[in-house]
Amino acid sequence: MKTHKKRHQKLLHHCLTKRKLSQDSFLVLTSLTDEEVYLWLSSSVGQVRQIVSTLGYLVEYQLHRSTRNSRAILELRAQLEKRLCLWSNAAGLQSIPENMNSPQLGLLMLAQYNKRLATLWSIRLGLDIPSTPLMTSSPYRLSNVVHQVLAPILVKSDAI
Repeated sequence: MKTHKKRHQKLLHHCLTKRKLSQDSFLVLTSLTDEEVYLWLSSSVGQVRQIVSTLGYLVEYQLHRSTRNSRAILELRAQLEKRLCLWSNAAGLQSIPENMNSPQLGLLMLAQYNKRLATLWSIRLGLDIPSTPLMTSSPYRLSNVVHQVLAPILVKSDAI
């Protein structure tokens, strides 16, 4: 059995026996297509955490740009690639909730892009997707930014 299918079976078994899932989470977990299982479960939890954190850093970067917090901007620029900082400028984030950590902000951004993927990864990471929405001026620009971060995973879809 392939790794991604094993992960799906383990996650399904663990969540159904030991966790309380919301109805939406249960539906997502039990209705994944083979392609979604391959794309979204081929990565390790560490890789998923890194991607979600990177998305969160991009949101934080925009939050600190709007509040003109230059020290925080410099710290985030050191963690992010220059091209990702430029892409985050193009995202058009308008209303960014405060008092959230990077993974929560990353899950919010991912939920704007693909709710099913965000739900699955929140289950894998053991986090909840915050209910506060992330407002953007253009979902198309946001999807381009998310594609830049998800590129290593999306390349795998060509191998199917």
